[in-house]
Amino acid sequence: MNLKLFPNHTGIWEGTYTRIDANGVKYDQWKSKLTIKLFDGNKYHQVNEYTWADGHHELHDFGVCEFNTDGILVFDNPRILGKAWETHDSVCLTWSYKNRPGSHLYEMIDLIGDGKHRIRTWKWSFEDIFEGLTMIEERQTATQDQIDPAFWVDLAARRFTGKSRSDH
Repeated sequence: MNLKLFPNHTGIWEGTYTRIDANGVKYDQWKSKLTIKLFDGNKYHQVNEYTWADGHHELHDFGVCEFNTDGILVFDNPRILGKAWETHDSVCLTWSYKNRPGSHLYEMIDLIGDGKHRIRTWKWSFEDIFEGLTMIEERQTATQDQIDPAFWVDLAARRFTGKSRSDH
């Protein structure tokens, strides 16, 4: 697999998610920590941790996903169904939340500056209704090689199982 962008997005990324509605009004914000690794040539594992100002915490383990022969990363886990691919400079994703049939999200991820700073946007729609945007700014705080191997142990037992604040 000849991936040129995905390897630059591994490691630990910490930042802030900001949600705005279709009228441009901010209505939610939370801190994030994403842990991402690539291994065995075509396998990808991502874990998202979210924390709100009131102390609410969620951990979403997307499990091990694989790239197909066309270099497209396929997500099919209990939370989402979608795909991601590389463009010239950006990683693009489309997905839907399994608990919200009719939902569609469109994401673009870009590295800026020194490559340790990234910006992401999600466009939300439900059937034919535009619901708003999520703006994400993150800084890389560790490379893939610096992730503590203990992080991956018993990860499934730490998954958030309640109603998520982040997918509405």
